[in-house]
Parts: sequence; C-alpha cells; structure tokens
Amino acid sequence: MGDNIDIIDLDELKEIMDNDMELIRECFDEFRNDWPKAFGDVTKAVTEKDASGLDEAAHKLKGTLRYLAAEQASQAAYELELAGKEQNLEDLDTKLSILEKKGIEVINYIDNFQK
Repeated sequence: MGDNIDIIDLDELKEIMDNDMELIRECFDEFRNDWPKAFGDVTKAVTEKDASGLDEAAHKLKGTLRYLAAEQASQAAYELELAGKEQNLEDLDTKLSILEKKGIEVINYIDNFQK
C-alpha cells in the first residue's frame, strides 16, 4: 500500500508543469526549502489557538501542495484551513500530526525523486 503514487501524482504533476522536469525539480527544491517555515507557521497557529492565522497558514500550504499534485498532504492542510475558517479548534493536534506525516512523505518522495 502507501506507494509513491499516493504521495504525489506524477502524471498530474507533469500535466500541471507541462512535462518540464527542470521546473518540477525547481518546485520540489522550493517546497523542500519552504516546508519547515510553512509547517512551522501552521504549528504556531495551532499552538496559539489562532483560528485566522491557522486559516491563512494552512491555506497557503494547501495551495502549494495542490500545485505539486500531493493530494493527501493537500487534503490534510485543507482540514486545518477549514478548522481555522470555522474556528473549530477541536482535534487540531491530530490534524496537525496527519499534516506533518503527509508533508514528510512528500519530502521523502522529493529526496528519492532527485536521485
């Protein structure tokens, strides 16, 4: 189970990026560099129970993940964005740990892809 197609849909990604492998690698590098801060912003909003900050940080991360065709990670970010929007601060730790797990899967995928 959990094979790589679940993490990033490469066919969809190639379509989004017009089959430009150079661009895909650049976007992967950028995501790799941005992930710690992006995830940190979401974590900070969760820790501070800052609903609007959570909405904003998770929304931004969701967009990036969607652009990379990382559907599960994008969905995990969306769950947090929705929680922020609706000011529903229940189960945030669970949602955050799912996002972290999915985000790390994307990073690992990128690391293996770059070889």
